[in-house]
Amino acid sequence: MSNFHARFSYRRAVALLTVVMILTSGLASAQITVSKSILEFSADNLIQDVDVVNSANHRIFLKMSVAQMINPESAEPSRIELDDPRTSPLLVSPTQLMLLPGERKRLRVILRKVPDQRDDVYRLAVRPFVGEIEVGDNNNQKASALKVLLGYDLLVLARPENASAQLDVARTDSSITFMNNGNTNVLLRRITQCSATEEECEELKPNRIYAGERYEVELPKKGDVATYPVQVWHSQGLESYKKVY
Repeated sequence: MSNFHARFSYRRAVALLTVVMILTSGLASAQITVSKSILEFSADNLIQDVDVVNSANHRIFLKMSVAQMINPESAEPSRIELDDPRTSPLLVSPTQLMLLPGERKRLRVILRKVPDQRDDVYRLAVRPFVGEIEVGDNNNQKASALKVLLGYDLLVLARPENASAQLDVARTDSSITFMNNGNTNVLLRRITQCSATEEECEELKPNRIYAGERYEVELPKKGDVATYPVQVWHSQGLESYKKVY
């Protein structure tokens, strides 16, 4: 599995870290949180809101931007920044805002174009940007430190009207392979391999599988299905399933 697909894991949004060297006497950290890490759109759900909270003790300036991921199922997808609101299929408003300490504000995300055949995959970046900091000078001595700004890269999924996942699974004594032959992504929320009596179980790495993507997992317990079955919890949107392989 590529590093890109690992970053698409369901349990987290990707953090963007910017480190800026400044002349100061301490470490300042811009702390923001978001209410969602993944946004899912469809023809029946074209608008979603995301709350952003400033938990730091100073004001924070934020900048939002949208990018589309091309060929997300491939080992080397490309990222195209959508910086023209006149033509972008996905909009975020506002694109800049200021948060006072403890303040909460809302972002509105609008899908303007539903995909025709397969999912469209986007990234919504929520990034603080650097402001000036006034500090004292002890005996005219300069001290260098870090200002750390943590942002988020939210995953945005847009499903076509005829979204249908077709997850084909092949199992051997040493591995299990998932192939998405449908036109929409499938989330493998949990994968476990247990003994037949379920007394010994091991958690395997979950993943989101895009249309056309193949995902293979090496099994920690080597043996046939009857001896070491693999349980898979997967979902497409709000529909969830559990199967044993």
